[in-house]
Amino acid sequence: MSKKSQKILIVLLCIACFGAGISVPMILDHTSSVDSKEQKKFGTIYSILNTDWYYSNKIKNLDSTLIEQAITGMTTLDKDAHTNYFNLEQAKAFSTSLEGSNVGLGISFYLNENKHFVVSNVYINSTADKKGLKPNDEIISIDDLNCSENDSDSIIKYIKSHEGKSVKIKYLRDGKEYTTNLIPGTFDSTVVCNIYDGYGEIILSSFSENSGKDFSKAMSRLQEAGIKKLVLDLRNNGGGYLNAALEISSSLIPSKSVVFKEKDKNGKITKQKTKNEFSQVKMDKIVVLQNENTASASEVLIGALKDNLGDIVTTVGTTSYGKGTEQVTVPFSDGTSFKYTVAEWYTPNGTSINKKGFKPDIEVELGEVKTTSYYKFKKKDVIKKDSVDDNAKALQVYLQYLGYSVDRTDTYFSNTSSQGLVNFQQDNDLEATGDCDKTTWDLLVEKVLLKMNETPSDDVQRQKAIEEAQK
Repeated sequence: MSKKSQKILIVLLCIACFGAGISVPMILDHTSSVDSKEQKKFGTIYSILNTDWYYSNKIKNLDSTLIEQAITGMTTLDKDAHTNYFNLEQAKAFSTSLEGSNVGLGISFYLNENKHFVVSNVYINSTADKKGLKPNDEIISIDDLNCSENDSDSIIKYIKSHEGKSVKIKYLRDGKEYTTNLIPGTFDSTVVCNIYDGYGEIILSSFSENSGKDFSKAMSRLQEAGIKKLVLDLRNNGGGYLNAALEISSSLIPSKSVVFKEKDKNGKITKQKTKNEFSQVKMDKIVVLQNENTASASEVLIGALKDNLGDIVTTVGTTSYGKGTEQVTVPFSDGTSFKYTVAEWYTPNGTSINKKGFKPDIEVELGEVKTTSYYKFKKKDVIKKDSVDDNAKALQVYLQYLGYSVDRTDTYFSNTSSQGLVNFQQDNDLEATGDCDKTTWDLLVEKVLLKMNETPSDDVQRQKAIEEAQK
């Protein structure tokens, strides 16, 4: 894997690829006539590579390798970046990205200064949700495992190994200790619902098979609580199943409304409408959070809301990705698959956002620390003062965020910024070298994540959305 491919955002992005706009997988039996001269040319080259090529006896499974590469070449088209052939590993990863299912308690968390697991999100219908765990609960221990004495990987591994078995959770809420038993199991990690004073928040990370019913349950909770104002967070949501977009739209817009229109290669227009099994929960105000990674099915939802509800809907953030096409997937018996474009979609009013995206009603850029990415930091890596390094930008941005003095935030790690690092190392009982090794790096990232989680006001996009919802 190249260093470039290992680029990581400090804030987890659930958008590994824009596999959005996917319809239900299809098995097709297409045949076509190919010019006999081209077939002969292909056969000749294939035969030469198999028999006369110098390296032919040095490649394992040469036959299948040649065919796989030919298929990859045939499906790598400049015209359409969303038509792809997936080998076995890629097909599994793509399928997993659409499933949205995980095994565990059904929470996301961060570590605080006491090394307790602080709940940041609770997923709808998970075991944690059913047992009433809430954001800001501090998990002290799981059975005999003290969180402060074990790293997160060990705790997660223990939870997954106890799928279907009861585990005892000790946690703190508002300084008081509680104990409950939870049974780790499969949960859909796409819908989070939080209720605040005067407004509700739904975080939708993707459009999986179960997102529609989970979203409907979230809307019912808001309705039962008398909430009439919603902040809907679609940031970094790359989409998923279009059917889920139809179901989710059905909980927000009137029955029999058009959610989107499809246009096939022959120009035929098909209207896709709300699902009868989902009832609209009326809101007085809906504020949608979006960014450059909000794509496809997410954009379908934005278009449906804007065109059907008008001024009730306000979008906040940055311009969305602009994926206005729809794909279907053809799975093969060997586990590989082929995804190809079958249509372009339009909003109910007939607008195409393909390669353009939706501009927000209120544009708000995140601070640099929220958008700065870095490459995987290896054990042998060291960022030395007075040198250029790919991760020097992140290093200096993070130092600045934590209040240490730096004089620049690019890939040159200056002597002045190095002194800021010395101060960080001294404050955290590390060897004060002014150079950044992996120990220093890991602690720096941990401190940055902690401050991000404990300072929600730093998310200026979300803060603006809340302000708009409360007007």
